[in-house]
Order: sequence, then structure tokens, then C-alpha cells
Amino acid sequence: MNEIRNILLVVDGKYNTAALVGEVTTVATDAGSQVTLLSVLDTPPGHHTLTAESVDLHQWVEEDHLKQMKEIAAKLTQGGVQVTMKQCSGKPYQEIIREAVRGDYDLIIKPSEYESRVKNILFGGTDMQLFRMCPKPIWAFKPTSNTELRKIMVAVDLLTDDPEKTALADRVLQWGKHVSGLVGAPLDVVNIWDLYGETTLRGRSVSAYTVDRLAQKEEQKHRQWLDDALAKNGLVQEEVRIHFHKGDAEKLIPDIANTMETDLLVIGTVGRTGIPGFFIGNTADSVLRQISCSVLAIKPEGFLTPVKLD
Repeated sequence: MNEIRNILLVVDGKYNTAALVGEVTTVATDAGSQVTLLSVLDTPPGHHTLTAESVDLHQWVEEDHLKQMKEIAAKLTQGGVQVTMKQCSGKPYQEIIREAVRGDYDLIIKPSEYESRVKNILFGGTDMQLFRMCPKPIWAFKPTSNTELRKIMVAVDLLTDDPEKTALADRVLQWGKHVSGLVGAPLDVVNIWDLYGETTLRGRSVSAYTVDRLAQKEEQKHRQWLDDALAKNGLVQEEVRIHFHKGDAEKLIPDIANTMETDLLVIGTVGRTGIPGFFIGNTADSVLRQISCSVLAIKPEGFLTPVKLD
């Protein structure tokens, strides 16, 4: 993968300033990166009939956002990071994606919205739209006072007869390896497999022995795929913690990540490339709604966003 040289930091959302600055400073200074701060003012409701009062309010909000940006910029500069600032108005996810593409950033970092504390859902509407539509890697940062990344987990989906999934798995592993190296944190790799149609097979006249043998062969095949993927991407098995389990990925991945108190989950989020009418993978979508840690969402090469850039 390419080095992280150009970072876009979206300063909207809920965050602990010290933790956000500490995280960005670690990644930016270790990678020798430049950081652009972006604040997006959401279009006010009923903007087509703006009154004098609403114009004043919009200006006040703009001034508050600019003040917050300047405070973060000053702290990043003190940490030795090169910083520029940008501010715009519009739909946040659209403007973020437009800037991400125009600036050809290597990484987008954004505090998560954490809109639903009752349901304990970490990511809000803008976050999910970015996971679905932004062609650049998105690091959605959990609001926390913790300034260190101590545990990083990579979730990979491996199918050797699917070149797209294989390429995405390679990118996910490379990003996980790179970030863990930057921050000096251990890396966990999780891979979930199952035997297609096992429940149906066991409900028919197929013997339990036969189904068990099929499951054993499937397990061996998936484990070999994982071993090959790790070796291909320069990951030594003795230096990573492997979580290789049979079951439902949509349940097990968040369960493992939450139980391990993972700080950052690296995951591929798109199931199709090359056309603008793509979709987020069902497994990734479900995992993102259950996870309680920061997420680095990776797209495949050749990914096209449906957001118009002009």
C-alpha cells in the first residue's frame, strides 16, 4: 500500500479534542503526513426562505466551527504536523466525499456521530453514507478520552475464486499491518468460515459423519486461504493473534472485537466495484451497526462513488 502522506481530518461530530489530536498527531508525524482540516456546515432547514435571523445563526455557527478548527490546528501544529484548513456548506457526506476525491487524500479521519446512546449505535447517518460511498479509506473515530491505540483488529473475507474479494482482503491486511506498525500496537486477524447449507444437510438423510467430513475439509480449505493471505501480505503468524472460527460472521466479528476491547477494527465495506450503483456488503453493514470501537473502512481499487463531484 502507499504511504499515508495526505490526511483529511473532518472536525465535525462528537469528540474529545485531546484524544483526536493525539491520534492524528501519532499517525501524521510517524507517516510524515500533511493534514487538511475540513468543517462542513449542514445546509439549514428551509434555506430557500432564509430570514435575517437565520442568516445570523448560520454565520454564528460558521464562526464557532472556525474557532474549533483553529484550536485543533494550533494543537496539531504544536505537535509538528503541517496543517491547512477548509470550510464549506452543504450535505456533509457529499462535501466530504467531494473534497476527498479532489484532494486525492490517502486517508479520511472523522469523529463518529454517536447519535444513539440509548441503542448504543456508534455511527450516525453521515458515517454510514461515507462507509458506503467514499472511495477513500475512512477512519471513523470513536468519541473517547483514550489517546492510544492499544488493540487493532483486521476482519477479512477470503474466497480465492473471487478476485475482487481477494484483492480487498489484501488491502485490508496491508492497512492493518501499516497502522499497527505506525502506533506500535499488536494486530489481531479474524476470519470466519462456515459450511454452506450445513443445516439443510443435517436435516436430510445425509449421515452426520459425511457432513462432519465436509465441514472438516471446508475448515482446512479456509485455513489454508488464511495462511496464504497472511504470508502474501508479509504477516508472520507468530507475530499476530489469529481468531479463526466457524459460524456467522455478522455475529462473531462484533462479538470478538467487543470482547477483546478492540480500539480499531479494519474492515472492507463494499461488495462490488467498477460501477456507481454499488452496495455495502451485508456483513460489513451489520458489523458496523454492532461494533463499539473505531473503524477503518477500506474500499477496493477501482471503486466509483455515485456522488457528483462538480
